[in-house]
Amino acid sequence: FFSKGVVVVIHKKTMQSKALWVSTSAVAIGLLGISFQTLIRKNWFRVTVSRDNFKADYNHTILSIPTIYYPKGKLLDVLPDWHDERNGLFQLYRLMPGDEFKLDYDILNDGTNVTAKKRISDCIFPQSIMCRPCFEYESASVNAADILHDRQEGGEYSAAFAHIESMSSIGQLWKAMQLPPHILKTLLFEHAFISNFKSGLMTAPMHANALTSSMAVQFVGKKTWIFFSSDVTRNSNMLNAFQVDSVVIPTQSPKDNYDIYVYTSQPGDVLFFAENWGHTVYTHEGPNLMLNFRKLIFMNILRRPIDWIHTILAAALLSNRKPFSNRKIKQTNMSPYSSPYFTNTLKKIQDGLCGDGDVSEWDKVMMKVIHDHVQTSTVAEHAI
Repeated sequence: FFSKGVVVVIHKKTMQSKALWVSTSAVAIGLLGISFQTLIRKNWFRVTVSRDNFKADYNHTILSIPTIYYPKGKLLDVLPDWHDERNGLFQLYRLMPGDEFKLDYDILNDGTNVTAKKRISDCIFPQSIMCRPCFEYESASVNAADILHDRQEGGEYSAAFAHIESMSSIGQLWKAMQLPPHILKTLLFEHAFISNFKSGLMTAPMHANALTSSMAVQFVGKKTWIFFSSDVTRNSNMLNAFQVDSVVIPTQSPKDNYDIYVYTSQPGDVLFFAENWGHTVYTHEGPNLMLNFRKLIFMNILRRPIDWIHTILAAALLSNRKPFSNRKIKQTNMSPYSSPYFTNTLKKIQDGLCGDGDVSEWDKVMMKVIHDHVQTSTVAEHAI
């Protein structure tokens, strides 16, 4: 009887293991089935976009960003850890009115280089939320402090989606802002945006990170952003964003009334936003330094697992990441820093939307929103 009981117990455990394996396999097969069904139905890796897709037929409502204010030097009191997305997918931490954050540029002097590109002075491309910014293709390694001090020679250099080469400098910046020290080691990577423009311009067209959450920290200067929630960005009745590698790009204007967030950053701002929150960025004139840190949390995967399948398949099948160092392109508004698949897709979108130097009606509406907000923030600053 005892031996039979052991056999029964073992048999039950074996059956439970098999059931778990079958359930896991079924989920995996189901996700792959959905992925390939989408691939067949929507041409998953191909997109065609024209200005006819971007009509300004519906109205937008401007919403305010949820904001928590903190006294100077007390950021840790309100932000002891990475922002908890259970309290909101979109959150700004800002200095109390009247407080100021000032960064010593010399923190970045010693070996703090970034890959930067030169602004094109006689750019033929329009200011746009969809067209690529006006920078030369070729890049150079430039000292970050030289950009902020306006000591660079031969033109206005700007670093975008770059990496600061000195981890010591990142640590100094982190300490200067008094960010939670223990989370720095948990982040995937940082993107540096450094400039010192004589006049402001659009520096990031509409896009969203499909995979990770972000923390944008403004150390110097101002940027004006338009944000779209993930419900607008990935909704087929709204922006219907198309995924290219780990980035998503709109393929149409909204087909119904929609909400946007318009926001001008200031030094000391720490802004959190989740994956698939679409945004476009205008950089103001003068010294400017913003770092965007990326963190992977479980909910990034759980909310849209199909995006991860798409990224893996694209990397395996399409993203032959060879450098483009042999291509001598002096003026382009294509992305110079990713795979051929990414670059070629952006070129198709560029040709469809901006190829003749004009932009869509919806683009013009969004640019007016940005210009109005830039003007308002500039007037407010001069009034202080």
